[in-house]
Amino acid sequence: MIKEKERGETTEYVYNLLKGRIFDWSLSPGEKINIRHLTREINISAIPLREALSRLHSEKLVVLEPNKGYRVSAILDDYHMAQMLEARILMETHAVRSIIRSNRLTIIDELLRLTERMFTINSGCTNKKILDFTHLDQQFHLALMRAGENPFIYEAYEKMHCHLHIGRFYHVKGEVDQKEAPSEHMNIIQAIRTRDVLRAEEAISSHIRDSIIRLLER
Repeated sequence: MIKEKERGETTEYVYNLLKGRIFDWSLSPGEKINIRHLTREINISAIPLREALSRLHSEKLVVLEPNKGYRVSAILDDYHMAQMLEARILMETHAVRSIIRSNRLTIIDELLRLTERMFTINSGCTNKKILDFTHLDQQFHLALMRAGENPFIYEAYEKMHCHLHIGRFYHVKGEVDQKEAPSEHMNIIQAIRTRDVLRAEEAISSHIRDSIIRLLER
């Protein structure tokens, strides 16, 4: 049992703990979340646990069933993965097109910083490395979407929480695509730098398709 003095009774702690368990499948897809059991195991009250579950629910990592409670959300099936891929391509190609045509090239520095950090994640995956890699990848694409400067599209993209869902597959695969994904990010960055709209659209489209294909090859 985790002692109170070692971590404090905070929602943030519980949120990160449960998120980690969902990502490493200690809480498996579809599994019912036993609040009473978790409060005893983690040695906390139900309040921060319920607050953490509410946050995870907003990110679609857990679902709340009336009169039944919380359970871990299911992994996306092939159909919904394909639908998400199509939506991402539409949104992200629009963003890079807008960035280039409006000459908002200052975003390049941030994209480079995030990509360089992705290269440093060791390929031998622990759960923490999976979360770190997924977070950096998410931040890259969110930065790209923000720079597109369409708040309606950005809000819709953010609510998809696509990187959280995709990241759950890394535990099954056993490794992150450390070389391929950041290398493809560099291709996107170079296309933006040279203001080549067609190349940028193709780079982002190929990156999204290829990343999904690599992820599902397990």
